[in-house]
Amino acid sequence: MSKHNLSSSDAYKQQLVRITGNDYNCCYQCGKCTAGCPAGGFMDNTPTKIMRLVQAGYLEEAMRSNALWYCIGCHTCTARCPQNMDISATMDALRELAIKTGIVSEDRSKKLVTAFHTSLLNNIRKHGRLQELSLVNSYKLRTRTFLQDASSGIKMIREGKINPIASLSGKEGVFGKDQIEKLFALAEKELHAPVAERKPIKKNYAPENAPTIRPGMTIGYYPGCSLGGTAMEYDISVRKMCELLDIRLEEVPDWNCCGATSAHATSHRLAQLLPARNQALADAAGMDFVLAPCAACQNRQVMTRRTILESSEFREEVKTATGIEPTGNALFIGITQLLEGYGSEELARRIKRPLKDLNLACYYGCLLVRPTEAMCFDDSENPLKMEAIVETLGGEPVEWAFKIECCGAGLTLAQQEMVEDLAHKIARNAQANGAQAFVVACPLCHANLDMRQEGMRKRYENIRPMPVYYISELVSVACGADPVEVAVGKHFVPALELLSNL
Repeated sequence: MSKHNLSSSDAYKQQLVRITGNDYNCCYQCGKCTAGCPAGGFMDNTPTKIMRLVQAGYLEEAMRSNALWYCIGCHTCTARCPQNMDISATMDALRELAIKTGIVSEDRSKKLVTAFHTSLLNNIRKHGRLQELSLVNSYKLRTRTFLQDASSGIKMIREGKINPIASLSGKEGVFGKDQIEKLFALAEKELHAPVAERKPIKKNYAPENAPTIRPGMTIGYYPGCSLGGTAMEYDISVRKMCELLDIRLEEVPDWNCCGATSAHATSHRLAQLLPARNQALADAAGMDFVLAPCAACQNRQVMTRRTILESSEFREEVKTATGIEPTGNALFIGITQLLEGYGSEELARRIKRPLKDLNLACYYGCLLVRPTEAMCFDDSENPLKMEAIVETLGGEPVEWAFKIECCGAGLTLAQQEMVEDLAHKIARNAQANGAQAFVVACPLCHANLDMRQEGMRKRYENIRPMPVYYISELVSVACGADPVEVAVGKHFVPALELLSNL
């Protein structure tokens, strides 16, 4: 390995330090980041090697690594680093630098993942909200993968999850498209202040108090893009659940896409600016709590809120683009937090059809509990709050080992084989521990475990069909809703029979 131009390597390393806050001299190559990386087996340079390349000044080698295009962004490496290094941010920053400089891997994985990110961000820039059919069409034209997921697409159209006519009309999207364009323009400018320096610390999990949610309350609602399309059953069941719990939902006015996987994977600035507009809109509407059913959406909003509270310069930037200065008053919460804040006694009082004899694997995935210091509502290594809800509903949560393993997140189109491998490991462990079905609180997790399950079973042939339920579906059914009413029949893996036998 030959060392590249010292000045350019130094400049790249300084940018990494500015974006991540890492002191790379603190890394002592313990290997924990690689040991926990779900995608490590697909990488040419594992996270440990990437950190060593940065440490030693081989920045261009790190930027050319295909590892950057297999990284899922699950934050497992960061959560488990004994030196408090933000390894996940390092992968993101290297990917962003690689794109800007053109010093990139020639591996096909790079081409597929870049095509996906480009298609998604172009779509958001044009519409403000993600139009899924338009995204898929753009991705397929860029990659020539026209037959990929054709049968799944037909099923989604038949079930009403994709509406070609509405997508082609061009009427969907936000009203403040000029604000979205300003945010994209701002994202191209340099970071005005470096990220706070990270130091080795002893990590102690300290959960925040659950939000106080009571019957009769009105709270904000941020459905996110997929709940209006491919995850429409999640939206249906969330609204029904809240109706049965006597909670009124008020949608954040003119909300926009948070940038999803693609913003945080390619632009640190954009990954904060897009959610900041939603925060400003929720603050201006006087909302105290905003329900964000998608774990990824909630994660992006929580991370951005921290920056809003800490940086007056960032607040001013958002005000310049939107006309509203965010205050950070509105707290974006997930389904599990809402139910915890509602209280087990009040929830139990409303149950009409207990989930008797139903063994369920509570699957948290990655972004629901990580990064630990940001999400901090449950233990990032052994979360148990979803299990507590299942027990209140009368179900039997199983003990299993893969509840926080990443399923592949937003790379389901660009890295289908990897997603199927990860989903197989998760399903196999759940079934080995007696689970009949999964419980999830994220549309990305649902898609990877449900839609990708048929392909995974064909490849491995050692897993039986396993339904995947949204936690809101189970709460609704336990509180008296008909499973058909909350769209359980729209899943890829048949899911009605288990619930109809209650």
